[in-house]
Amino acid sequence: MIPYQTMRSRTATVRGAVPTIAREEVRLQALKRRWLVAVAALVLLAVLTGCAPGGVTDPGWTVVAATQDHVYTVLPTGLVAALDAETGDVIWQYPPPSERSGLGQLFSGGSEDQATPLKAVYGIPAVVNDLMIVGTYAGKVYAFEADTGLRRWEIQVSDDAIIGGVTAYEGVLYFGSADNRVMAIDLLTGEPVWPLPVETGNRVWGRPAVDDDHVYVGSMDHAVYGLDRQAGTVVWRTDIGGAIPGDVTLAEGVVIVGCLNKQIHAVDAETGTELWASPAGAWVWGEAFVTDGVAYVGDLDGRLHAVSLDDGTPVWDRQVLLDGTVRAGPELYDGSLVVGTEAGTLYLVDRTSGQAEVLYEREGAILSSPAVVGDRIFVGTDAGEVIALEMTDRGPWELWVYPPPKE
Repeated sequence: MIPYQTMRSRTATVRGAVPTIAREEVRLQALKRRWLVAVAALVLLAVLTGCAPGGVTDPGWTVVAATQDHVYTVLPTGLVAALDAETGDVIWQYPPPSERSGLGQLFSGGSEDQATPLKAVYGIPAVVNDLMIVGTYAGKVYAFEADTGLRRWEIQVSDDAIIGGVTAYEGVLYFGSADNRVMAIDLLTGEPVWPLPVETGNRVWGRPAVDDDHVYVGSMDHAVYGLDRQAGTVVWRTDIGGAIPGDVTLAEGVVIVGCLNKQIHAVDAETGTELWASPAGAWVWGEAFVTDGVAYVGDLDGRLHAVSLDDGTPVWDRQVLLDGTVRAGPELYDGSLVVGTEAGTLYLVDRTSGQAEVLYEREGAILSSPAVVGDRIFVGTDAGEVIALEMTDRGPWELWVYPPPKE
């Protein structure tokens, strides 16, 4: 275990420390932040105007899911890995090292069964029933055995991209695709569960929320959908006045939705009636985190919002502005929020006051939600790294980085 305070030479910065950064580096970092926000804006505008075939085209993000013992990740290169949560040691990788080296391809003759890196992945993997499930930009869903990495099945479900993650519920996987559809397939076999996919009016980028009766999902057609979970039919459709690029959140009978009309919306889960809309001041792409009657959600201008689940009124008496775009939703650690930004900064935010402190900094944008298990926080960056932090009374300690930094 490496003390966080010793890591400055490896571009990590301590909570509470003031890093010495050259003026030119500051300028370059600011340009990078503006560039990323501009790219996100252009991508979304292209999709909304029909000028982009299926949406985003970059190489994917580093996405992370974790259990008590294992960390599961997909890197921007398409490499899938399971890591030991304590040490960061590799348990398995897909493709295996021999096949990634090119030797497997040389002697296999390039067969269709040859293991190859996944296409871009943006959604957090689902780990359920001893399987790791992930959807890709190529329109495929993969199921790997969580302990061994054996590819259980691989199915081409769409000719277009799967941007959001998959949601597992009672043995069924629910997800949307950029060809405007919402699908349900069997967890163990990958076979379709609904007679036909549900058609929406535009691309579905976000991960659905699911309960016993319904599947809830947002579409770029400006609408939130409530679907019958068993039949795969539309129960209600509510237009909220703006495209919905991210995941929806279900809490206490309310569906919380971030939107490109610069608002946070709440919809009744049973009827589809819009309950309230709260101004955010910027596009909202990330999902909300809801606890104790408050919804927390970030926007692409770097603000973090806390609004009442009852009526959408702000809970904090301050504006909480973080360093960099907040693309993904917060997670909870010990009663506080853990939030990452595209500037590579991980924050700890007090839920009551909104007071934010820098927990960790590293090169590479944090575009996916961190995974929190006990006193450990696992986070991925677009530099292709996974970082494990151990929270202690003295602050965060860096347990490991994967792949290990070159000496």
